[in-house]
Amino acid sequence: MYAFQTSRIQTAEPRWQNCKKRAAAQLPAKDARWLLDTGSLTAHLRRVSEGHFHVDVLSQRWQLPRLSERRLLNMGDREWGLVREVLLCCRNEPWVFARSVMPATSLVGRLARLRHLDNRPLGHLLFTDPMMSRDPYEICQLPVADLSLGISPDSEKVLWGRRSRFLLSQHPIMVSEIFLPAFCPW
Repeated sequence: MYAFQTSRIQTAEPRWQNCKKRAAAQLPAKDARWLLDTGSLTAHLRRVSEGHFHVDVLSQRWQLPRLSERRLLNMGDREWGLVREVLLCCRNEPWVFARSVMPATSLVGRLARLRHLDNRPLGHLLFTDPMMSRDPYEICQLPVADLSLGISPDSEKVLWGRRSRFLLSQHPIMVSEIFLPAFCPW
């Protein structure tokens, strides 16, 4: 099992940058393949972990999303969303911290089911929806200390992350994914 306490994970606001502004050559070769892949991360993680994959839900609650998240989703300043934070675990180790923001206006009709995901991966539902489209990625580098993982705060390790806006029947949902120190699919 992993060493850090899941209830302690708090993320600082990363500095997101359009992936087109950062050349793929500037990314670490071993990470670029995963950061820029447009397929389902959930499906890839299931494959490389040979099925030893599960989702640990850290929190799911209605709240005011961060400013950059509201801007990405074209939300008003006081518009609330359902914010879900999970760990995507492979071989009983957390490989990815994921944060999704679903505006209340997106969780209507057939998408109301997203309010009750429990420990099911959101990625699977997104990539099996025939009405899904995705905007280009934004990427970031985040000091490991900003995640409060229980790793020494003076750690100089930097984590890579990505986020994008999905549209499901024209309703926006944001998903961000931070690749954790245990992430080692190769």
